[in-house]
Amino acid sequence: MDIEGAAVSDEAAGYRFGSGGDDRRLAAIDVGSNSIKMTIARLEPTGEIDEIAWAVETVRLGAGLDASGRLADDRMEAALATLARFAATARDHGAARIVAVATEATRAAANGAEFLDRVGRETGIELRIVDGAGEADLTFRGLAATADIAGDVVVADVGGGSTELIVAADAQVRGSRSLPLGSGRLTDRLVASDPPTGAELDACRQTAADLLAGLDPALPMPTGAAVRLIVVGGTGEYLGRLVPDQRRIVPDAVDAVLDRLSQVPSRELAERLSVAEARARVLPAGIAIVAAVADRIAPGRIEAARSGLRRGLLIDEFARSPVEPNRPRAPVAAVGTAER
Repeated sequence: MDIEGAAVSDEAAGYRFGSGGDDRRLAAIDVGSNSIKMTIARLEPTGEIDEIAWAVETVRLGAGLDASGRLADDRMEAALATLARFAATARDHGAARIVAVATEATRAAANGAEFLDRVGRETGIELRIVDGAGEADLTFRGLAATADIAGDVVVADVGGGSTELIVAADAQVRGSRSLPLGSGRLTDRLVASDPPTGAELDACRQTAADLLAGLDPALPMPTGAAVRLIVVGGTGEYLGRLVPDQRRIVPDAVDAVLDRLSQVPSRELAERLSVAEARARVLPAGIAIVAAVADRIAPGRIEAARSGLRRGLLIDEFARSPVEPNRPRAPVAAVGTAER
């Protein structure tokens, strides 16, 4: 579902969730450094969560953050306009409330609290900051509900401003870390050309490798052919579209994608992937991060999976807020959906 350009009435912009709508319908929003994403879901009588609508818009909220330490005024305005449209869309779909979190860009910015306050006043959305550990936990919970995570697994959630790494064995988390390493952040710092040069992508990969090397022994990661690397979110989805066989992604295929991206301008890449040009612009740096993680753990295969963060939010919120206060609720399960 693409709601870019949708009109928002004054009434919609001021709508406060909880005052109407179907208690069995919720919206979950992830305000990231690159994109703002929303999932609207319905709790079925069986306890399953059925995702019924999606929206995504690239606003680059974290653009320029490393240099200024602040969220840029124009990026905040773009984010506020997007959130107002998302609130209206959630209401139109009958959602009783929205649960929304902001990640690295907002938590690292000196004016992050100001942004949160404006979101509440201008859109009616109660946006909260989630720290790196909380982001990793929500991501893994959501992923576990929709994907096979048996065996030794390393999950990489490559965002615009940070990368969350989760190490798990037989569906049990062994550890996680949030690194100040993201596709937008590296693009702003190291990629001046469009398309990026091979040297610029090598610099992104090496920067990621240096940060990963500093993890030991804080986060020992399994290595070798028995390990699966699961890349979640937009970076994983778009990588899957660029390799010959997304069901079996090998490290050499990631290297080949990086080589090709050094010859593809962001406008052409955006057209190929049907994404915003601003999102395509930062994708090569995100894939360079994936390559560095693959270098570090030498996985037998790499998989792309839908982002788990919003699914984790929905699981938590449905469990926390009973639909019928005087009746026990069925255990919350999950049904698989296509990546959005």
